[in-house]
Amino acid sequence: MSFEIFKQQFGDLTEYVIHDTTTENRCVIIPELGGIVRQLSLRKGLTLFSLLKTPATPAALLADTKSASELLFPFASRIPEGKYKFLGKNYELDKNEDGGLNAIHGLVRKNHFHLDEQAIHADHAYIQLSYTIDNAKGYPFLVHFSVRYTLHADGRFEVKYEAKNNGQAPAPAMFGWHPYWMLGNEDVEAWKINIPSKRLVTFNENLIPVGTEPFEMAMPALLHRREFDNCFIVDAGPYATTELISKNQDVTLRIEQETEKFKYLVVYTPPARDCVAIEPLTANVDSFNTGEGLQILAPGHSIDGTITVRLV
Repeated sequence: MSFEIFKQQFGDLTEYVIHDTTTENRCVIIPELGGIVRQLSLRKGLTLFSLLKTPATPAALLADTKSASELLFPFASRIPEGKYKFLGKNYELDKNEDGGLNAIHGLVRKNHFHLDEQAIHADHAYIQLSYTIDNAKGYPFLVHFSVRYTLHADGRFEVKYEAKNNGQAPAPAMFGWHPYWMLGNEDVEAWKINIPSKRLVTFNENLIPVGTEPFEMAMPALLHRREFDNCFIVDAGPYATTELISKNQDVTLRIEQETEKFKYLVVYTPPARDCVAIEPLTANVDSFNTGEGLQILAPGHSIDGTITVRLV
């Protein structure tokens, strides 16, 4: 078999590596730090591209407040002042955003995930992790959250989440993934982006949705001097694919989301201009209040969805 899974140390953190010895494709996962993917390297032709921008040291990773590569559950993005109303009851989450104004990015980030399973097959290998939310502040529900990372022999990398309500009451649920993407060492200014949407969400000054408007930018769009900090409603169809394109390197990064399960997409260009955040979401920002895309997880029921990454 061409796959192997092994452990290594990153400072005091223990990482698990899924490695394809034929292609040198690999992903590096840290269960004890929110189950994040710290590295993802995929091959195109003769070049092995490092694709994820994450803090370079263990201390910086532990201190990170920008959610690099984090799993966002049971909500993603912001809930204003941490307050929401669900099935007639009022709830209040911790205001954990920088500045203390809103709740942001869920309740599983930076928590210690359990390693449930690891498996090697002829054409793929995977690691599955989980974390249980048990009557958290502002979220008094019992929900088991799991994620499976799979590396395939054909170069595909998959992130599949699943959430099961093990409690006695319905629970609101939303999932997102927050990777910052790069293409080797090339600057963002040289890339083009292809966003699969004709409609974007409009925000107020607090970055809370207030409506929608047409998105009419010609695609693919050159990122040179162009900034994004937007949430999009993805186009209809079984799948929606966002692309980062480097003509100079003859490579395209494709991030594919199931449109029946991931109806929204956030695109953000950080000020440093060295990466682009492309974040598939199952629901709109502040869906705990608006209900836009929100899934209501009945007792004993599960939800799931898959994001697929590849180079072409």
